[in-house]
Amino acid sequence: MPEYATVTTLPRYNHTLSGFHLYDSISPMSSAPPTAHNSRAPSPEPEYFDPPRFAFDSLKWRLASGYFACFVTGWADGVTGTVMPYLSAEFKLTTMTSSLLWAGTTCGFFIGTFLVEIILKWLGRFSLESSKKSIIPHTLIIFNKKAPAVGHSASHARHLALVIAGVMHAFYFIMMGSRGGFPVMFVAYAMAAFARALLTGKNAYFASGPKQALGYAYGLASFGSVASPFVCQSIIATGVPWFHFYYGSLVLSALNIMFLAFTFKPSLAEFTKDRQGALSEARMKLGGGDAATDSEKTSPIVMSPNSSAVRLQLEEAESNKKNTLKMALRMPYQWAFSAFALLYCGSETTTQGFMVTYLLGSKHANPKTVGYVTSGFWGGISLGRFAFGYCNEYLSFTQRKHVVHLCIFLGLVLQILVWVVRSHVQNSIAAGFIGLFYGPVFPGALAMANDVLPEDVHMVVMALINAFASLGGAVFPVITGTVLSFEGVSSFTFVTVPLAASLAVLWGLFPSRIPNKFPTFV
Repeated sequence: MPEYATVTTLPRYNHTLSGFHLYDSISPMSSAPPTAHNSRAPSPEPEYFDPPRFAFDSLKWRLASGYFACFVTGWADGVTGTVMPYLSAEFKLTTMTSSLLWAGTTCGFFIGTFLVEIILKWLGRFSLESSKKSIIPHTLIIFNKKAPAVGHSASHARHLALVIAGVMHAFYFIMMGSRGGFPVMFVAYAMAAFARALLTGKNAYFASGPKQALGYAYGLASFGSVASPFVCQSIIATGVPWFHFYYGSLVLSALNIMFLAFTFKPSLAEFTKDRQGALSEARMKLGGGDAATDSEKTSPIVMSPNSSAVRLQLEEAESNKKNTLKMALRMPYQWAFSAFALLYCGSETTTQGFMVTYLLGSKHANPKTVGYVTSGFWGGISLGRFAFGYCNEYLSFTQRKHVVHLCIFLGLVLQILVWVVRSHVQNSIAAGFIGLFYGPVFPGALAMANDVLPEDVHMVVMALINAFASLGGAVFPVITGTVLSFEGVSSFTFVTVPLAASLAVLWGLFPSRIPNKFPTFV
């Protein structure tokens, strides 16, 4: 047997205390098992160095930094409903025009979603001739005809993408505070959404951490949406102009950029692992599985891959990747979950975006305190999501389905009470409870989609569901703004009540047990 068939790679470290597994997938040395018998004498082993450890628990710091980034994005999103009356008054915007800001959000998110892969590939380029990592991506070599071989570092690309996203999100606060008019605000909302699309790279670190990490991240994003309306309304009540809130928020952006730049900086071990993969891929493309480059010979990792087998696996993976989207688009359940996400985010965004305007124009609420209603709504969503995340692991599929259905039904009842009860105090309290009952709905829908649909299409389905959710968060506010412009502010509930009723009906059509088969369109 050839030598590579019996040579195994053993990890030097098993760094599982942090859960990040920085050193599980790489090894500073290769060794043969005691029972291995090589057909020829093994190659002499060079002396290897031990990759340096972080002085701190990398995963915990990265989780903390990612949580703070979620808080900052929620801080920016949640204040819209509170400042909307002031934006409309200062720039003389109609409700239909102001609702287009959510269309800017959708445009930025869709553009970012389609470009994020291209951006990551561009930012992660590095020269294979260099054994050292650099903070600057090796991108200018595309203009050099005699350019050296180039590899891709996923960890380096994520680091730069997160930092760039933090800087772009800071420009959102600058543009909103500049009071440049509606076009500037539209671009600001699109830029903030584009930055959020780039920030999705941190989800890989959430997934590699504790089981509840991703749920806590969404909960903290909602908590940011609670805090910002409360702070903004308190500032406005003291007589400070509304735009000072955005300039003050730059302090949070500066901290966010600093945390992302420091905690997500690739370690030597991560770069070494990426370089190993790039060298292996380069050899395979050249068809020289046995010939190693000088850089590879001096690499702290000995690679002896079976090039034919690896190439076959890559071809099969690429074929499966192309067929996954087609498979997902043929599944009726995927379209049902996407439609549900579109309706839910339309209902959530419309409720929080226009509730303050509705209470001011229809229920004559106090302008100095009505902005707290938005905080109450997002506070309810935060509590609902944290509670659902805690109880989720104790619920069966059927129990989870019934719990979410009950939450949707109670949300519908409260939407009707906002319609028929004339007290702005009752409406304000009802808005908070609507958020509480809406909190578990979207996480519950994602959990059901993971249970109902086959595992092969989970990644594609999650992307499609989030895309439709973003679309719903733009379409229905525009529809609501148009209705309010022609029919008056009191017609707000003519949109929210039918949306909540549609959610209840559609959720009732989902299965109460996991189906044995996955139906597809012919």
